[in-house]
Amino acid sequence: MLNRHGWCVRAGAVYVAGLLVYGGAARVRAGDGPAAGGTYRATTAGVEFTAARYHQHVEVLAHDLLRGRDTGSDGIDIAAGYLAGQFASIGLKPGGPDGTYFQDFTLSLGGKVLDSTTLTITGAEAPALARGQTWTPFGWSSQGSFSGDLVFVGYGVTNPEKNYDDYAGVEVSGKIVFMLRREPASFRAEGAEAPAFSRFSWFASKARLAKEKGAVAMIVTNQATEDADTLPGSAMDGQNYGLPAVQVKREVAEALLKAAGMEPLAEVQRKLDGGLTRSQAMPGVSASGQVAFEGTSARNVLGVLPGTGPNADEYIVIGAHYDHIGDSRGAINNGADDNASGTAGVIEVARAMALTPNRNRSLLFMGFTAEERGLLGSAHFCANPTVPVEKMAAMLNMDMIGRLSDDSANDQNHLYIQGLGTGDIFKDLVARQSKACGFMQFNPDDSARGPSDHASFNNVGVPSLFFFTGLHEDYHAPGDDTPKINVDGGARIARLVYEIGLELANADKRPVFARVDTPADIRRGSVGSRTGTRGPRLGIMPGPDDGKKGYPVARVLAGMPAEKAGMKEGDRILRIGDAEVNGQQDLVRAIEGKRAGDELEVRILRGTEEMTLRIILAPPPAPST
Repeated sequence: MLNRHGWCVRAGAVYVAGLLVYGGAARVRAGDGPAAGGTYRATTAGVEFTAARYHQHVEVLAHDLLRGRDTGSDGIDIAAGYLAGQFASIGLKPGGPDGTYFQDFTLSLGGKVLDSTTLTITGAEAPALARGQTWTPFGWSSQGSFSGDLVFVGYGVTNPEKNYDDYAGVEVSGKIVFMLRREPASFRAEGAEAPAFSRFSWFASKARLAKEKGAVAMIVTNQATEDADTLPGSAMDGQNYGLPAVQVKREVAEALLKAAGMEPLAEVQRKLDGGLTRSQAMPGVSASGQVAFEGTSARNVLGVLPGTGPNADEYIVIGAHYDHIGDSRGAINNGADDNASGTAGVIEVARAMALTPNRNRSLLFMGFTAEERGLLGSAHFCANPTVPVEKMAAMLNMDMIGRLSDDSANDQNHLYIQGLGTGDIFKDLVARQSKACGFMQFNPDDSARGPSDHASFNNVGVPSLFFFTGLHEDYHAPGDDTPKINVDGGARIARLVYEIGLELANADKRPVFARVDTPADIRRGSVGSRTGTRGPRLGIMPGPDDGKKGYPVARVLAGMPAEKAGMKEGDRILRIGDAEVNGQQDLVRAIEGKRAGDELEVRILRGTEEMTLRIILAPPPAPST
C-alpha cells in the first residue's frame, strides 16, 4: 500500500520505485541500470565498480518521493535508512555512539530562542542583562544549563606556531571561560589581506579548545578596537560546537574586568596584542544561565570497517553529504548531483573496501546531514567525534561528482581534486592513482578551505581531499535530476577514491597535516560566472532556496569581502545593484561580468530590517603551483 508520502510500505519495509530503501532486509533489489555503462575493475582481484549499480543508488536517493531530502523532512529519514541499510548489507559495523548506524543530534536551523534562555552574573556590578540588548546566545551554542566561576583566558587561543597559549598557567576545568573575539594582531602574516584571521580565531576552534580544557561554558566580548559593539543575530543557526556560549557587550565586559581587579578592556587587549598573555582567575565573579531553543532532529550515518593491521586504531574517513534542499517554489529539487552522486560513491567505495582483504587502518564511512545548511552535520561530528580526532589519518570527501566531462572544450565539469597541500604525501599519491585510473588530467588545488564537509575535518587538523566535478546550471535547481548524471564518470571517480583510500589505509606512515590558508577555488556559491570560469568572489556560502524573499546566506567566510562589509550569517540578499535576487541563478547573473575590485551595492534583509552594504569583490585564488 502507499502511505501519505506515496511510499510503498509492506511488512515494515519501504520501497521506492521497486527498490527496498528501508527495512529489515537492508538491501537493494535488482533493478534496471542505465542504458550504457561499463565496468571499472580495480587493482584488487574481484573488486569492480559498475555504472549500473552506481546509477541505482542515485535513482533511489534522487527519487521524487524523497522530495529533495531536506534536513528535518521525512524524505531525508528515508535516505538515512537507505544508507544505513546499504552499510549493513555490505557488512560495515554500526559507527554511531549508541550501537546503531546513526549519530542523532538536534539542530535549531533558525529556530526560536526560548524564553528560558537566561544569563545571571554574580560578583560584578554589570548593567541590566537584557537578552538581545546587552547579551545573547551564539547561534552555534549547545543547549543546557551552566554555572561556574569565571576565568579570563585572553583570546581563548593556543597557537604553537606563535608559541602563544592563553591557557598556560590557568585552570579552567569546571569553570566558565571569558575571552575576547578574534586573535592577537601579531598572528597575522605581514602584508596578509585574506584571510584576515587565522583558524585559531574561529569560534569552532575556540569552543573545541575550551571544551578540551574542561570549561563548562564560554562568555565572549568584542575587541575594544571593533568599530561597532554588535551582538550576533538571535536566531540559532544549527551549528553546535559543544559548549553553551554567549556574547556580552563591552559594557558588561568592563564590569567583569573591574570586579576582578583587572585593567580596562582596551589596555588588556593592547597587552594581549603585544604578545603578553593576561589569563587569570577572576575571584568572586561567577555566572550561571541556560541556553534553550526549538530544535530539529538530525542524524549522520556512520559505518565502520575495522582494520586488520598494526594501525587498526587509526581511521581513514570517507564521506559525502546525503541531504539536499527539498522543495522550493512549487518544484522538487532532487539533488541527483548534489549530492546523491557523492553518497552513491561512498556506498560503492565501502562495498569495494569490504571485499578487499588485509586493510591496515580502519575505515569510517559517513553520510553527513545538513551540509546545505552550513556543513552542520560534519561540524557536529568533528565537535563530537565517535573516534578520536587525532586517530583520523585522512578524510576523503565526495560532493557533486556526477557531471564529469572529458570534453576539453568544456571547462565546467572536469574533475577537481582539492586539499592536495594538506597532507605531505597527497600530491604524489593522487597523481599516481589518477593516472592509473585513467584521469590523465584534473584540476588541482592545495586548499581544503571550501564549502563542503571536508572543511570541517581540515579545520581540526585532519589531512583532507575533496573530489568534485564543478558547478552547472542545475545547481540547487529542479533540473538536477538523475537522467543528467554521468554514471560512468561517477563510478570512475568512486574507483579513484577507493584506490587512494586503500593506499592511505595500508601506508606505513599516515599523512602529516599541513595548514593551507588560501581559500579553495570551489567555483560554488560566490563565484562570478555560470560557466565555472574563475570569477571575483563575495565570500559567502549559500543557504537553501526556501521560496522566501531574497537569497539566504548560510555562512560568511572569514576575511572575505562580505564579512568586511558587515554581512552576517542568516542575512538574505534582496538586490545587487538594480538586479533583484531570489535564488542562486539570480546571484550568479548579478555578479557575472564583474571584476575583482568592483564595488557592489547590496541590499540585504536582516531579521525584519533592510539595509544596504557596499562590497568590494575579491579576486579568485591563484592557481595551485
